[in-house]
Amino acid sequence: MKRPCPEAVAESFPEDVIIEILLREPVKSLMRFKCVSKGWRSMISDPTFTKLHLQRLKVGDMIPSQRIFKTSPLETIDYEALDDSIGGGGDRAVVQAHELNLDDACWEPCLVGSCDGLVCLYIPGRFILYNPVTRECRNLPTLDLFEPDELFIGFGYDSRSNDYKIVQGDDTENGRVVIFSLKSGVWRMTKAQQVNRLAVSEQGVYWNGALHWCVVDERRNKSKTVIMSFDLSKEKFQQVLRVPKVDGDLIFEGLGVHGSNLFIYHGTIINDRFEAWVTSDYKRRGSWTKLFSVWTDSISVNKYVKIPAYTRRGKIVFQIDTHQITLLNPEDDTNKEYPIQSDGHIESAIYLETLVSPYLGCGPSRI
Repeated sequence: MKRPCPEAVAESFPEDVIIEILLREPVKSLMRFKCVSKGWRSMISDPTFTKLHLQRLKVGDMIPSQRIFKTSPLETIDYEALDDSIGGGGDRAVVQAHELNLDDACWEPCLVGSCDGLVCLYIPGRFILYNPVTRECRNLPTLDLFEPDELFIGFGYDSRSNDYKIVQGDDTENGRVVIFSLKSGVWRMTKAQQVNRLAVSEQGVYWNGALHWCVVDERRNKSKTVIMSFDLSKEKFQQVLRVPKVDGDLIFEGLGVHGSNLFIYHGTIINDRFEAWVTSDYKRRGSWTKLFSVWTDSISVNKYVKIPAYTRRGKIVFQIDTHQITLLNPEDDTNKEYPIQSDGHIESAIYLETLVSPYLGCGPSRI
């Protein structure tokens, strides 16, 4: 008996049924399904399908679709895959390399941020938007208006205008901010005075429609950490969240994203303890739930430490001294290194595997 070809089987179902089935699939499966038929390829490549798939991801459990993107060199890390292999399940590739085919290979891209599956990178003279799953890459112009030591920067989504934006500014009292709109393809300058003259710097973490920074407030002869944000719709700064109330000599290391939540982490100098909390919204100005609290002799708080992720099995991903990424098991204080390459100063961020295109319906960049 002759088997029907996959294309004939695919076309035998109503389109709305096929769409509903495909919307439940992970992105890497959808990339393979494009080869089933011309109809499926057209359907999966449609911007409306991309938007619906992204919405479905966001209302569900995003953690299975989240990965770590790192620089020096560019690689993606399926941080759950290493934990699964330790637990005796799964054979997914832990690390995948990425090549951008830059004209000037002497520059190592710097990480600006990540939003909706798009990773924003910077090299002198241009920004780069890259989707690590589809491998689509778009070059964007830059404005070199600020000194590097005065610069804050970030990338995120403005739901009001349905647009992605790159934000650059200085931490001086001038309040100068320049914003690049992916829709219009142009930069514009605006004034955005920082609240209470609390200066932000470096990369902002995108979450809930805004960029976020940990800021030290040293007014009133007392040093405390607060969380500042830059709202991408209103294009203004505000102090939105208080940090968790904790005891001890604290060093707040930074912010991150875990699933659909914002999380903050710190280490204590006295006993090498690391703690992290998560919050889901702004409604109570920082209602935090403790994610973990661990003591470890294998990772020193005196080193540069970043915590990009936390696995379903309760293990913690640490980035140490900008060149090492390791998975800590807090139950027995053992760790296993991720098989990454390291050519220098590693920067990392969580990204979500999506079909979102850096072109947003535009033609390829001519920059």
